[in-house]
Order: sequence, then structure tokens, then C-alpha cells
Amino acid sequence: MELALVRATVDSPSLLDSREEAVLRTALSLSRLYKLRHEGHDHSVETWTAPFRENVSRRLGPVLLGTRRMTRDQLVPHVRDLRAQVVKLRAELVQHLHGRMPEEVLHRELQHKSLVVVAGGGGGTAYVYMGVMSLLDEHGLKPSLLAGTSMGAILMLMRSRMARFDQSELVGIIRNLSWRKLFRFISTENRYGMPAAMRLFLRAGLGRYFNAGPGSPLDAGMRLKDLPVPIIVAVGGIRRGMLPRPLEYYERLLGTSPVSLLSPAGVARRIQAAMGTLAEFFTRPEIMVKLHLGLDDKTAEFDAIDAAGFSSSLPGVIHYDMLREDAHMRGLLDGLMEEKGIFRLMDGGLVDNLPVKAAWKAVHHGNIGTRNAFILALDGFAPRLSTPFWLPLQRLAAMTVAPNLTYAHLVKRFGTTLSPLELVPSVALATKAMHFGRKQLGSDMPFLTRMLAPLPSIG
Repeated sequence: MELALVRATVDSPSLLDSREEAVLRTALSLSRLYKLRHEGHDHSVETWTAPFRENVSRRLGPVLLGTRRMTRDQLVPHVRDLRAQVVKLRAELVQHLHGRMPEEVLHRELQHKSLVVVAGGGGGTAYVYMGVMSLLDEHGLKPSLLAGTSMGAILMLMRSRMARFDQSELVGIIRNLSWRKLFRFISTENRYGMPAAMRLFLRAGLGRYFNAGPGSPLDAGMRLKDLPVPIIVAVGGIRRGMLPRPLEYYERLLGTSPVSLLSPAGVARRIQAAMGTLAEFFTRPEIMVKLHLGLDDKTAEFDAIDAAGFSSSLPGVIHYDMLREDAHMRGLLDGLMEEKGIFRLMDGGLVDNLPVKAAWKAVHHGNIGTRNAFILALDGFAPRLSTPFWLPLQRLAAMTVAPNLTYAHLVKRFGTTLSPLELVPSVALATKAMHFGRKQLGSDMPFLTRMLAPLPSIG
């Protein structure tokens, strides 16, 4: 209802004045309220808000969710009555919660909406998200929670290390990356990840940006829980005894000659040949387990780079592993794999390419201290007829995206992106992708800024 109301006020500025809009939106926020979180504890208010929710739904539902264009005459008669009810119920809640939490906690929950950004995978297509980060920051919109898969996880990880977005720093990180630094064609042990011809050495490219800090072991990196902006990373797991083919098959899937893999064009030809093998994972979801690292306290202990690395390890194409002597991470990985009954980790895009539901769960588990949140989902790998080479894989990935869509308040699909193969773009290409992202999200900014602007207090 609130989404419909705000879209209508953006489209028709004369529909309501700012105070009238604030009354109706505060009434909707109060209707949604069922728990308040303070100092790590939840306090239920469902007994007070349930009758009010029914009243608001009965009054505003037919107007806001109807098929006809809403008018001022339909909305204004509800403003006065709902204002009085909001003031009365709010006062009752303040009295009920007295001594357990400050009054400001309730007011903040009703008047302030937090931003959650979820970014899908898709290789180089994900670089349009840089433009989204830039545009959101330009409008003063800072995320309270991030979630991502594969390349989306890597880019959200870069964002999560900044309390405030710094475009020049992000471009500087990209400038220091190279294909040869991140990918190597050497034989290594396959301990936790699915084998593949290309080995991803993500720590070689990003490690210095995620050092744990003074007093930590030399090779220790930041954990998910240490990042300034909380983040959830989607990873897939293969159930024990359920892998469709022998492990060795995936290591040879792209061929044994690294020469053909030294350029994006060579990788494209090999991926096309491997498309059928990748499809086996999408079409047999029973062999896989969804993992959302950072969603709970235990997985929030994961090394941040390891989480993004495993999320980006496409079976037979890109191999990532944790081979260093890190007792903490080995213990976490061994424990997780035993608990979930899995024997290898792999690309999160095969199980959850746009982990909106996981982000929604985090919000309602109280992870960010408020349940009044707006979830913006970014999908750079949505099916497009303009990229026929990738269409089969895009359609397969869309199967994992579909169950998430009802949990997002805005799903932004990008029609113009870099190629999925531009995993390590030049600064010029990254800047181009940023322009693509800014341009395509631009038309949604009036709606986003209106949704996320603090509501004035109703006296």
C-alpha cells in the first residue's frame, strides 16, 4: 500500500500535501509494526497494532490497491481520522514500553526507513552496480545492509568496507586489478571448492583492502561481521554423494590448454561448450544447498574475501579455495560442511542469483535494528534478447531469481551492461559501466528518495 501511495504522489504532486502524505504513511508504518528492537532485544506490540492494521487495511486497501487511478477525494477523508488514531495508539505504545526503551526508538521506527541493496551475479554485467552506488550516495542514501551473489557479492563487499561510498577509492581498486593477478592456470588442491581450469586468487587482488588490522595474525583478513556495512553473501553447496559427474571432469571442462583461456573470447567459446554441464545444476536443485553467509552470528565469522570467492566459483569454469593455514576458517568451513551435509562449495548464482529473501529475513530477524526497510534489488543478468549468446544461461539464472521477487520493493533490471566476460575491466570500461548504471536508475530516483526520506512527526 505504501509503495502504491508513494508512486501516486510522485506521479501526481497535487494528490496530497506533505503533511497529509506523512499521516497516511505513518499509519501504514504503524500498521506493519509487530516488534520493536532495542539493545539486541525484541519487544512485541502485536496486541496493540493488530486491530489498527485491520482498520487501516479496510479503509485504505480498496483505494491504494484498486485498479482505478486514486484521487485526492478518495484519500483526504481518511487523513483526519487516521491522524487521531495514530496519535492515540502511539501514545499507548509509549506508555506500554516505558522503562524498556526510549520513546525515540518507536518514533524512529515509524519515521525512518532503512535502505537494503541486493546485487545479483552475472560476471562483468555487475559493474553497472557501481553507478547505482554512486547515484545513491549522491542523493544521500546509505545502505544499512547489503547482499550479493558472485560478482555482485564482490562489488557489494567493496562497498561494505566503506562507511560512506568513495567512488575514487573504488576506481582505484579496479585500476590495481588485472586478469593475470586474479586468475592463474596452475594445478592446486581442491579442498573446499569445485575444481575448474581457472583458479581465482581473489586475495591477491583485494587482500590489502581487507586486512584485519593491528594485533591480528599477518595473514588474517576482515570477517563479515567486521565490515562497516553488514553484508550477506550467497553461496551454493553440493550435497554429499549428489555431484552429477566425477570431480576430475569439472577440472577438464574448459580444456587443458591455458592459452585459450587468456582472453575473454577464448573463455566465451569454452563456456558455450560447457553450457549443458552448467544447466545440470540449475535443473537439479535437489543436489544443492543454499548458504547465506553473514545471515547469522556463526557465518558472520567468515573471512570476507573467502565468502565472496566461494560465491564466485562457477563449477568447471572458476575455482576458488581456502588453502592457507588458517585454523579459524578451516574450523568454520569443516563445521558448516558437516552441519549442512555438503562436500564442496560453489557459485551462489546456481542456487540464489538475487538473494532478496535472505536480506528480508535478516531485516525481520532484527539484524539491522529496524524492520522498517526498503529493499532495492539489482539484476544485471536478467534475460535479454539483445544478448543471445548468454540467453540460455540468463534464463537458467532467472529460475533462482523468481522466488525472490516478491520480497523486493523495487527490482531494477539493467538492459545495458558490460559483457559478462569483462570480469576485470579497464578503468575506462568500468567508468562506462558506471554511466550505464546511473542512467538506468535515474528515472527511479524520485521514487527512491521519496520512499527513503524521513517522515515529519505527527504531533
